Parts: sequence; C-alpha cells; structure tokens
Amino acid sequence: MSSTVKQAQPSNNFHQNIKHTSKSTKVDFDDSFIDYVACQIKTERANPGDAWQCKPVILDVEGVETEIRRDYIFDEYVIISPGRGKRPYDTHKNRHPLIETADSPRLDKEKEVSSIKSGGDWLVKVVKNHFPALTMENPKAHGRQEIVIDTPRANTPFAMLSVTQIERVLKVYQMRTTELLRQKGIAYVLVFRNDGFEAGASLAHAHSQIFALPIIPKRFVEHSKHIEEYFIDKKKEPIEDIIAFERDQKKRVIAEDEHFIVICPYASQYPFETWLIPKKHTINFNQLNGSQLESCAQQLKHLTQKLTGAQISYNFFIENGSSPHNRCIIKLYGRSSIWGGFEVATGMVINTVPPESAARWYREGLG
Repeated sequence: MSSTVKQAQPSNNFHQNIKHTSKSTKVDFDDSFIDYVACQIKTERANPGDAWQCKPVILDVEGVETEIRRDYIFDEYVIISPGRGKRPYDTHKNRHPLIETADSPRLDKEKEVSSIKSGGDWLVKVVKNHFPALTMENPKAHGRQEIVIDTPRANTPFAMLSVTQIERVLKVYQMRTTELLRQKGIAYVLVFRNDGFEAGASLAHAHSQIFALPIIPKRFVEHSKHIEEYFIDKKKEPIEDIIAFERDQKKRVIAEDEHFIVICPYASQYPFETWLIPKKHTINFNQLNGSQLESCAQQLKHLTQKLTGAQISYNFFIENGSSPHNRCIIKLYGRSSIWGGFEVATGMVINTVPPESAARWYREGLG
C-alpha cells in the first residue's frame, strides 16, 4: 500500500557523501563526560568525520530537593535526586548520534512493505525486520516486526528532519498500525524508536520499529484497569486531572497549543522524560487528524532536537489506550543513565534530572 504526496524533498542517494574509511582511521573524540554533555548541531546532517566537542548541560535545580514521588494514579515510585548527579564516575563519551558509513547495512535495498512516495521516489519506507523475535508463522511467538525508514538520506538523525518529513513518518505509523490490527491474532501494535547507542539502537540510519503483538502487554492492561476505576469514582478521565494539576503547578509544562500539551511528568522515571498528550480524547494514535499530526510533529521536532543537540540518547513510543477512558500518549525518555543494582533489584528508579529542571531546559529556545 502506498500513499502519494505532492511535495517532494530533493532527491538524494541513500549513501551520498559517505566516504570509505579504514577501520584503523582515528577519530579524535573528546572523552570527557560531566553529567550531561551538550553541543549545538548547526548543519542539516551529521557527517561521519564530525568530532563532537561539547559543553556540559547546565540544569537549574534550584528549589528541587531529593524526595520519593508517586505516580499520578499508579502505585509506582521514583526517587528524584538532583544532588546524586554530581557524584564522580568514569564513563566513555556518548557516541550520539551513531555515524553511518559505507559499510553500514543498506536499508534502502530492502523489499518494500509500504511507503509514502512522490514522483516514484520513496520518502518514508517500511520493510520487514530480518531478525524478528516474532513471526506470523510461529504459533509460539506469533506477531510481526517491521522497520520504518524515516528518510532516504544518510546521516540525517530524526531530530534533523523537517517537520513535514516527521509528519510523513507519523502518517506511516498510522497506516501500518491500522493494517496490522486487521491481521488475525494481533491484539496490540507498539510503535517505538531507539535513538542512540544508550537507547538500544543498532543501526545508524534514522529508523523506527513496529511490533504487532498477540497480547496487550500486562503493564498496559493494569494501567487501564486503574484508569477505568478512577473514571468510575471521579466521573472523568484521570488525564484531565493530570493536565489541570500541571497547569496549576506551572513547573513542568513545556509547551501547549491547540492540539497538544507537553509535560515532564511529576514522577518522571527517566531523565528528560516527556509526555505529548492530545488535548482531545483520543484512544488510538490512528484517530489523530492532519492538524493534530502537524502539531505532534512540531513538538517532537523540538524535543528530539534538544536531546540530539546534547548528545543524549532517547526512546520514544506511542502508548495507545486499551480501554475506553485511557488516552493515547506519546512518551519520550532520555537515556543518559544506566540502571544500577538498586534499580534492578527494586524496580524503583533514581532519577538525577528533576522534571522541573528538564522542563525549564526544554523551554529554552521556544518562541
């Protein structure tokens, strides 16, 4: 299935401007790392020879004390500990974004499952995952995995895509989710993105992933149960109270327009965690219209540009509702820290980036 659009981006070869380099070629990276590193990317695409010279991200933690916080409605806890981020430790420099070379896998050569095209050239392309954990032929691990190639351009991170191109990517998410939910035995479709090594990315070329699952993940089921209980008790969606609470607090709202409100949640489990919440009740991402997709693309552009500019790896995923009053939320997690023994043992995270500080940082540069 293909969709045609009128406006085309300039035609570019997939691996244009990539030169073959010897494996022994030395790249002079600055290996210092103080809390969080930041640099501004001034060019449209990252070049393989770029050596990132960055300064620390300066976070305003004034007035934020170490405390245990509970999620808005779920029985989940996090320790917000801004002072702990100053402790000394050794680490290698974040290699973000990953650099694409002439030896990188050629995603553009993969057989097309679906695409958005213009003038015969694809702008966004979907291919099968050749190393799937789930397949439609395996009754013991039933499902499907796909890769969404965000752009034909090499070494162009998601954050450097135009808002129009990000809209196209989001439209493909809708197209594939709709199609996969029609397949026999598929109960839930998860769209997610790993951006940067620390976020689990293994391919440098800008791409997203889609998992079509035979079950609704238990975590989502449990959340839906609590949400429906809240609605029965309060006669309104909990997300409405969350939005009202954050507007009243005026500390963790990053941006708001006609269609979306963007916040750093009160009990953020991950550094620089953000939620993009549709202001209109929307259970599934597929229900968003053109104006809403444009708004979502603009917000994602700003958030990911901030993170990529600071060399912070991130994940984002679309959490669709699985009950009548569970609203779809696009969630983005910074991945600048690794879980230690405490987190692994207890499931309780120590977050050294207070959401109040993260929200102030994200707001920098907004008009």
